[in-house]
Amino acid sequence: MAKYPLVAVVAMAKNRVIGDGKKLLWHIPDELKRTKMRTMGRPLIMGRQTFDSIGCALPGRANIVLTRRQDWQAEGVEVVHTIEDALTTAEAWIDAETEREKEIIIFGGAEIYRLFLPMLRAIDATLIEATYPSNNATHFPESDWGRWTEDPAYPSTRTEAQGTTPAYRYVRYVPSIQPRQ
Repeated sequence: MAKYPLVAVVAMAKNRVIGDGKKLLWHIPDELKRTKMRTMGRPLIMGRQTFDSIGCALPGRANIVLTRRQDWQAEGVEVVHTIEDALTTAEAWIDAETEREKEIIIFGGAEIYRLFLPMLRAIDATLIEATYPSNNATHFPESDWGRWTEDPAYPSTRTEAQGTTPAYRYVRYVPSIQPRQ
């Protein structure tokens, strides 16, 4: 289905919490820098609420917002209403300039991750080693984690907790079975 690999970039707590529907629940400056580096020069597919929580289009990337709201728009954003249109828009953005990275980033939130999960080639995760309250929280979707394995070629690094910053580690999951295309 997709011309280029789809990779989810996500930060999530032990209980799969990714936010409260409005914002992240932690502040990890190194993780934010890593996410910027990981997504620069790539198209990002995200939901409207994720875009609203960020507050503006992220520079150096295509900001593609998949929403049901037909009247929604924002500056610096490509608005789409179907998965197919999201992928077509991302592919066209990549193809418009040869130096762009040949990868599409699935950027959240929960519903967007759920929609694209069967098509992912990888999940680049920051695993927050803490549990956050689940009421009113958004979660990374349930998955058959037996279908995923840690990528041995991708070093998993762990950072200890410091002050109000929780311990976390970076890990890349790849499917044990190739996703459908």
